[in-house]
Amino acid sequence: MNWQREFEIAFVGLAQGEYHYTFQIEDSFFEHFATPDFTNSDIEVNMTLDKKSDIFLLHFEIHGKAITACDRCGDDFEMQIWDEFDHVIKLVGESDVADGDEPDVSLVSRLDSILDVSKLVYEYVILSLPIQKAHGTDEDGNSNCNQEVIKRLNTHAPSTSNKMWDALKNKIKKENN
Repeated sequence: MNWQREFEIAFVGLAQGEYHYTFQIEDSFFEHFATPDFTNSDIEVNMTLDKKSDIFLLHFEIHGKAITACDRCGDDFEMQIWDEFDHVIKLVGESDVADGDEPDVSLVSRLDSILDVSKLVYEYVILSLPIQKAHGTDEDGNSNCNQEVIKRLNTHAPSTSNKMWDALKNKIKKENN
């Protein structure tokens, strides 16, 4: 079976109302798009499609996990993924399809009969990733990063002293006294 068929929704025969879809996302899904910087993904995407007369209101709930490298120490760790997104699909005339410039709104021709949500699923999974991918902390607030790597990084860290900023701080101190 074509991998993409799972993400195609034949909307012509759907009555108005809510429909629920669940997509299991694993590493093979990303082979059809840009490869992310994680592996062993186990992500579930729950999508609700609320069909109205000329629009579809989509709500995506994304949760799961994947293995990625820590931005601080470089060791692999299990990253949690969770987020929610809303998207609007408007049915428009054939000539209006190219006019869409809103990021959370897609325009689909009334002549189409299938809605492919694979690109939306991909984009929203990628947007669900944390900006900084780092080990968490333990119960005592200590980092779970590889402490040997952190020690090495700290010994080679540049000096935090900056003569220009120190002079500015001193000037401000003098003016406030």
